[in-house]
Order: sequence, then C-alpha cells, then structure tokens
Amino acid sequence: MTETCFVSGHLDLSPEEFAEHYVPAIEAALGEGAGFVTGDARGADAMAQEYLAGRAARVVVFHMFTHPRHNLGDFPTRGGYGSDSERDPALTAASTRDIAWVRPGRERSGTARNLARRDRSARVR
Repeated sequence: MTETCFVSGHLDLSPEEFAEHYVPAIEAALGEGAGFVTGDARGADAMAQEYLAGRAARVVVFHMFTHPRHNLGDFPTRGGYGSDSERDPALTAASTRDIAWVRPGRERSGTARNLARRDRSARVR
C-alpha cells in the first residue's frame, strides 16, 4: 500500500525549523514513493508545498471555503471546508501517517491535535 503523509505544523515555523524537522522526513517519504496532503496555511503548509513543488510528488492541498490561501505547486485541491476543525480531520482521514513537529511549549497547538487525532484513531481500530 502506498503511504500518504499529512504534513502539518506551526503557522510561525521558521525555515530553519522546517529544514531540521521536516525535510529529512519528507525526503524519506519521497524515497518510499509516498504521496502527501497538506493544508493551505502559511508556515509549515506553505513551506511543504514549496519544497514539494520542486519534486515529482503527489500532493493534494486541502483548503477552507472556495479557494486555497496558498497552493505553491499548483497542486490538485480539495476544498469547501468551513473551519480548521472540519478540514484537519479530513486530512487525517485522507492520510496514513504524519510528518509534523510540535515546538516545545506548544503542546496544545493544532499540530499537536493533528498528531493526537491519528493516535486516537489507531487505538480505535
């Protein structure tokens, strides 16, 4: 089965944090032939889109409302979600694993909730 990775992270992620915490995992997933899903926000979402745009990667950008805020690779989109709390579970459902990093002190962030959602769904199965 081909894996699909949900890339998520902080809105204020720095390029250095992206290089340290995301690039190695993205490169490993690319080497395995994985696809990717991500949101359309600034920060980790936009950085992942930009990074993946330069590679032969299968990517789908999930967005709220009618148009994505960011789609830096002109990737296919899936939209119409009314809120983050509606879109993010759809991203988890459309993927098989996560590529994410939670900054120390941000354990209650949306990124942490994304990781916890996967953990809960794995226990339910």
